[in-house]
Amino acid sequence: MTEKTSAKKPAKKRAPRKAAPKKITPPAEEEKKVSQRVPVREVQMHEESKETHKKAKQKVPSPSLSIYRRLVIGFVGVVGIVLLCVLYLSTLKVTMYVTPVSEDISTEFVVDVVSTPVSDSEIKGAVVTGSIGKTQSFTPTGEGSTQVDDVAKGTLTIYNTSTTAQTLVATTRFLSPENILFRLEEGVTVPAGGSVEAAVYADQAGATGNLAPTRFTIPGLSQSKQELIYAESAVAFTGGTRTIAVVTQAELEASAETLKTSLVSDALSMLRAQAGETGGGEAVEIAVTAQTYSIEPDTEAETYDVTLSLTVTAVFYDKEVLNTIAQNQLYEEIGQGRQFVSADFDQMIVILEKYDVALGNANIHVVLHGKVMTSRTSDALAIRRFVGMNTEEIQTLLSGEGVATSVRMECFPFWIHRVPRFLDHVNLELE
Repeated sequence: MTEKTSAKKPAKKRAPRKAAPKKITPPAEEEKKVSQRVPVREVQMHEESKETHKKAKQKVPSPSLSIYRRLVIGFVGVVGIVLLCVLYLSTLKVTMYVTPVSEDISTEFVVDVVSTPVSDSEIKGAVVTGSIGKTQSFTPTGEGSTQVDDVAKGTLTIYNTSTTAQTLVATTRFLSPENILFRLEEGVTVPAGGSVEAAVYADQAGATGNLAPTRFTIPGLSQSKQELIYAESAVAFTGGTRTIAVVTQAELEASAETLKTSLVSDALSMLRAQAGETGGGEAVEIAVTAQTYSIEPDTEAETYDVTLSLTVTAVFYDKEVLNTIAQNQLYEEIGQGRQFVSADFDQMIVILEKYDVALGNANIHVVLHGKVMTSRTSDALAIRRFVGMNTEEIQTLLSGEGVATSVRMECFPFWIHRVPRFLDHVNLELE
């Protein structure tokens, strides 16, 4: 038996299969597939849940328009209030104007005047001295005068209406209507039908001789002649009394002081020229070496003399440097809570205490007065003290403490009348 051999044919290679594109299932189909895979009971429960949720949503009522309106109005109101508060705080301003009380202070110290300063407590200067004297005449002022009787005098016009001349000798009497008798100083001849003027004097001293213009008769003539020959005065008679000056002790001393002032002025002029340029300041010591009067006190005199001799010692120094030192000394007296106002340099007292002319050194005693007032930093003017107070209350407080004489406030807004609690909005100014 012959075997049939069959030749095996080589196997054909298969081409790889292409991956089929993934099919995207729509959500509805996906849900359908899921529902097909989910048991029926679960599907029913899911449907019931959806239905319940849907009903619940339908039961929630929608907000009404009035509620929204209230919310908007409330919001606007809150914003308005906030804006008003911000506006109030940003514009709030209170300014207090206080007029503080000024106080007097003074300082007193000693400064060395030397030719060459080596420290801040010394000032440059010069010491010079000199003597001067003078005699001067003075007229009494009359303050110590007294009234005494004297002889009144005057001038008469003598008339002669007769036909013959009339001779009148010296001491011829003239009688006034008040029986006051005057006498002719020198003899005269009055021509017939003419007149002459003649000087007469009172027979008795005293104020009675001060007569007003009047008519006089001549008692020494016969009665018939008295009608024809008479006299008249056109001007009042004077001199019945006079004032006698009595020079008192006080007047003598006043005259000596006047002379002393003049001598010191002359002496300082000479000493300034001797010292040269020193800065304008000076302290003077005056010693009276001789003082005499030509009359005794309470003596009558028309004039009198005063003789005076002086020794004048002067220290000339730099005035500006001394003023600076004095002001610094005054600052040390001010104290806390007060501030400097002014210093009275024009009235600064400078007294020469000790000096050595040979060495050119001296000590001067200085007194300076000034004024201070309460400063802005004082606890008495701390703004926190015045919170809640009005102008009157603040002024009462500060006046009672002796801190201020007046207080006024300027406030914005206008309805503010008291100091607010917001201290950073309050300013205090000193006037």
